[in-house]
Amino acid sequence: MKTQHNDISSREHILLVALKLFANQGLERTTVRQIAKEAQVNVSAISYYFGDKNGLYRAAFTEMMPSPMDVDALKKSAPTLEQFLHALFNTFIAPLKQGEMAKLCMRLHMREMVEPTGMWADTFTNEIEPSLHFLQQALQHYLGLKTIDDDLQRLAISIVGMGVHLLCGRDVIEQFCPQITNTEQALNQTHAALIRFAMSMVEAESKRRKTL
Repeated sequence: MKTQHNDISSREHILLVALKLFANQGLERTTVRQIAKEAQVNVSAISYYFGDKNGLYRAAFTEMMPSPMDVDALKKSAPTLEQFLHALFNTFIAPLKQGEMAKLCMRLHMREMVEPTGMWADTFTNEIEPSLHFLQQALQHYLGLKTIDDDLQRLAISIVGMGVHLLCGRDVIEQFCPQITNTEQALNQTHAALIRFAMSMVEAESKRRKTL
Protein backbone atom coordinates (compact mmCIF):
# COMPACT_ATOMS: atom_id res chain seq x y z
CA MET A 1 0.00 0.00 0.00
CA LYS A 2 1.25 3.49 -0.82
CA THR A 3 2.12 5.79 2.04
CA GLN A 4 0.24 9.04 2.54
CA HIS A 5 3.33 10.94 1.37
CA ASN A 6 3.43 8.98 -1.88
CA ASP A 7 -0.30 9.53 -2.39
CA ILE A 8 0.16 13.29 -2.05
CA SER A 9 3.19 13.26 -4.37
CA SER A 10 1.35 11.24 -7.02
CA ARG A 11 -1.66 13.53 -6.90
CA GLU A 12 0.45 16.67 -7.20
CA HIS A 13 2.45 15.15 -10.05
CA ILE A 14 -0.73 14.39 -11.99
CA LEU A 15 -1.99 17.91 -11.28
CA LEU A 16 1.19 19.51 -12.61
CA VAL A 17 1.12 17.45 -15.80
CA ALA A 18 -2.56 18.22 -16.28
CA LEU A 19 -1.97 21.93 -15.69
CA LYS A 20 0.65 22.04 -18.44
CA LEU A 21 -1.58 20.21 -20.92
CA PHE A 22 -4.74 22.14 -20.08
CA ALA A 23 -2.88 25.46 -20.25
CA ASN A 24 -1.38 24.66 -23.65
CA GLN A 25 -4.25 22.75 -25.26
CA GLY A 26 -7.43 23.54 -23.36
CA LEU A 27 -9.92 21.17 -21.77
CA GLU A 28 -11.51 19.75 -24.90
CA ARG A 29 -8.27 18.93 -26.72
CA THR A 30 -6.69 17.23 -23.72
CA THR A 31 -7.62 13.62 -23.00
CA VAL A 32 -7.40 11.61 -19.81
CA ARG A 33 -5.24 9.06 -21.59
CA GLN A 34 -2.82 11.77 -22.71
CA ILE A 35 -2.53 13.05 -19.15
CA ALA A 36 -2.00 9.53 -17.82
CA LYS A 37 0.68 8.86 -20.44
CA GLU A 38 2.53 12.12 -19.74
CA ALA A 39 2.31 11.55 -15.98
CA GLN A 40 3.28 7.88 -16.38
CA VAL A 41 0.34 6.67 -14.33
CA ASN A 42 -2.67 4.46 -14.98
CA VAL A 43 -5.93 6.10 -16.03
CA SER A 44 -7.41 4.61 -12.88
CA ALA A 45 -5.14 6.88 -10.80
CA ILE A 46 -6.82 9.94 -12.30
CA SER A 47 -10.24 8.49 -11.50
CA TYR A 48 -9.09 7.71 -7.96
CA TYR A 49 -7.84 11.21 -7.19
CA PHE A 50 -10.14 13.40 -9.31
CA GLY A 51 -13.14 11.38 -10.46
CA ASP A 52 -12.99 12.40 -14.11
CA LYS A 53 -11.38 14.90 -16.48
CA ASN A 54 -13.64 17.73 -15.37
CA GLY A 55 -12.70 17.09 -11.76
CA LEU A 56 -9.03 17.15 -12.69
CA TYR A 57 -9.50 20.38 -14.65
CA ARG A 58 -11.24 22.01 -11.69
CA ALA A 59 -8.41 20.97 -9.39
CA ALA A 60 -5.76 22.26 -11.80
CA PHE A 61 -7.62 25.56 -12.14
CA THR A 62 -8.23 26.14 -8.43
CA GLU A 63 -5.48 24.38 -6.50
CA MET A 64 -2.26 25.24 -8.30
CA MET A 65 -2.42 28.95 -7.54
CA PRO A 66 -1.91 30.13 -3.94
CA SER A 67 -5.11 30.37 -1.92
CA PRO A 68 -7.16 33.49 -2.68
CA MET A 69 -7.69 36.16 -0.07
CA ASP A 70 -10.05 35.01 2.69
CA VAL A 71 -12.36 38.00 2.72
CA ASP A 72 -14.52 36.73 5.58
CA ALA A 73 -11.53 36.13 7.86
CA LEU A 74 -10.05 39.49 6.91
CA LYS A 75 -13.29 41.31 7.76
CA LYS A 76 -13.26 39.80 11.24
CA SER A 77 -9.81 41.27 11.88
CA ALA A 78 -11.06 44.78 10.99
CA PRO A 79 -7.92 45.70 9.03
CA THR A 80 -6.78 49.21 8.26
CA LEU A 81 -6.84 50.16 4.59
CA GLU A 82 -3.08 49.62 4.37
CA GLN A 83 -3.37 46.17 5.93
CA PHE A 84 -6.12 45.27 3.50
CA LEU A 85 -4.02 46.44 0.56
CA HIS A 86 -1.18 44.24 1.82
CA ALA A 87 -3.49 41.22 1.74
CA LEU A 88 -4.96 42.22 -1.63
CA PHE A 89 -1.62 42.62 -3.39
CA ASN A 90 -0.34 39.41 -1.84
CA THR A 91 -2.87 37.56 -3.99
CA PHE A 92 -0.90 38.81 -7.01
CA ILE A 93 2.61 38.60 -5.55
CA ALA A 94 2.31 35.08 -4.08
CA PRO A 95 1.72 33.38 -7.47
CA LEU A 96 4.78 35.11 -8.93
CA LYS A 97 6.91 33.46 -6.26
CA GLN A 98 5.98 30.12 -7.83
CA GLY A 99 8.05 30.87 -10.92
CA GLU A 100 7.02 28.88 -14.01
CA MET A 101 3.97 27.57 -12.19
CA ALA A 102 2.51 31.08 -12.19
CA LYS A 103 2.91 31.33 -15.97
CA LEU A 104 1.06 28.06 -16.50
CA CYS A 105 -1.72 29.09 -14.14
CA MET A 106 -2.15 32.45 -15.85
CA ARG A 107 -2.14 30.80 -19.27
CA LEU A 108 -4.88 28.46 -18.10
CA HIS A 109 -6.90 31.35 -16.64
CA MET A 110 -6.56 33.34 -19.86
CA ARG A 111 -7.60 30.29 -21.88
CA GLU A 112 -10.62 29.85 -19.63
CA MET A 113 -11.75 33.36 -20.57
CA VAL A 114 -11.83 32.55 -24.30
CA GLU A 115 -12.84 28.89 -23.92
CA PRO A 116 -15.16 29.09 -20.88
CA THR A 117 -16.08 25.99 -18.93
CA GLY A 118 -17.79 27.81 -16.06
CA MET A 119 -14.71 28.02 -13.87
CA TRP A 120 -14.14 31.71 -14.61
CA ALA A 121 -17.71 32.55 -13.61
CA ASP A 122 -17.17 30.69 -10.33
CA THR A 123 -13.89 32.53 -9.74
CA PHE A 124 -15.56 35.88 -10.31
CA THR A 125 -18.49 35.11 -8.01
CA ASN A 126 -16.52 33.47 -5.20
CA GLU A 127 -13.21 35.35 -5.27
CA ILE A 128 -13.04 38.48 -7.41
CA GLU A 129 -16.42 40.05 -6.63
CA PRO A 130 -16.13 39.71 -2.80
CA SER A 131 -12.59 41.14 -2.85
CA LEU A 132 -13.61 44.10 -5.01
CA HIS A 133 -16.64 44.78 -2.86
CA PHE A 134 -14.53 44.73 0.30
CA LEU A 135 -12.03 47.11 -1.30
CA GLN A 136 -14.84 49.48 -2.22
CA GLN A 137 -16.14 49.41 1.35
CA ALA A 138 -12.65 49.98 2.76
CA LEU A 139 -12.15 52.96 0.45
CA GLN A 140 -15.59 54.32 1.27
CA HIS A 141 -14.83 54.16 4.98
CA TYR A 142 -11.35 55.67 4.58
CA LEU A 143 -12.63 58.54 2.44
CA GLY A 144 -15.64 59.12 4.68
CA LEU A 145 -18.18 58.77 1.87
CA LYS A 146 -21.88 58.10 2.28
CA THR A 147 -22.12 56.07 -0.90
CA ILE A 148 -19.88 54.20 -3.35
CA ASP A 149 -19.86 56.50 -6.35
CA ASP A 150 -18.37 56.12 -9.83
CA ASP A 151 -15.05 57.75 -8.96
CA LEU A 152 -14.60 55.41 -6.03
CA GLN A 153 -15.30 52.53 -8.42
CA ARG A 154 -12.63 53.89 -10.76
CA LEU A 155 -10.18 54.16 -7.89
CA ALA A 156 -10.83 50.57 -6.80
CA ILE A 157 -10.41 49.22 -10.33
CA SER A 158 -7.20 51.22 -10.80
CA ILE A 159 -5.72 49.83 -7.59
CA VAL A 160 -6.57 46.25 -8.49
CA GLY A 161 -5.27 46.88 -12.01
CA MET A 162 -1.73 47.32 -10.72
CA GLY A 163 -1.78 43.79 -9.36
CA VAL A 164 -3.49 42.32 -12.40
CA HIS A 165 -0.84 43.80 -14.68
CA LEU A 166 1.91 42.07 -12.71
CA LEU A 167 0.40 38.71 -13.61
CA CYS A 168 -1.00 39.33 -17.08
CA GLY A 169 1.92 41.50 -18.19
CA ARG A 170 4.65 39.31 -16.76
CA ASP A 171 6.25 38.60 -20.15
CA VAL A 172 6.57 42.34 -20.79
CA ILE A 173 8.01 42.94 -17.32
CA GLU A 174 10.59 40.18 -17.79
CA GLN A 175 11.77 41.86 -20.99
CA PHE A 176 11.61 45.46 -19.83
CA CYS A 177 12.55 45.43 -16.12
CA PRO A 178 13.09 41.85 -14.87
CA GLN A 179 14.87 43.05 -11.75
CA ILE A 180 11.59 44.04 -10.08
CA THR A 181 10.18 40.50 -10.08
CA ASN A 182 13.02 38.02 -10.63
CA THR A 183 13.81 37.27 -6.96
CA GLU A 184 11.77 36.88 -3.79
CA GLN A 185 13.40 40.00 -2.36
CA ALA A 186 12.51 41.97 -5.49
CA LEU A 187 8.93 40.74 -5.29
CA ASN A 188 8.72 41.76 -1.63
CA GLN A 189 9.95 45.23 -2.59
CA THR A 190 7.42 45.39 -5.43
CA HIS A 191 4.72 44.32 -2.97
CA ALA A 192 5.62 47.19 -0.64
CA ALA A 193 5.74 49.60 -3.58
CA LEU A 194 2.25 48.62 -4.75
CA ILE A 195 0.86 49.38 -1.28
CA ARG A 196 2.69 52.72 -1.29
CA PHE A 197 1.42 53.63 -4.76
CA ALA A 198 -2.15 52.61 -3.89
CA MET A 199 -2.13 54.70 -0.72
CA SER A 200 -0.82 57.65 -2.75
CA MET A 201 -3.70 57.23 -5.18
CA VAL A 202 -6.18 57.16 -2.29
CA GLU A 203 -4.67 60.26 -0.70
CA ALA A 204 -4.75 62.09 -4.04
CA GLU A 205 -8.43 61.22 -4.42
CA SER A 206 -9.12 62.35 -0.87
CA LYS A 207 -7.41 65.68 -1.53
CA ARG A 208 -9.31 66.12 -4.82
CA ARG A 209 -12.64 65.54 -3.15
CA LYS A 210 -11.92 68.14 -0.48
CA THR A 211 -11.59 70.80 -3.18
CA LEU A 212 -15.01 70.08 -4.70
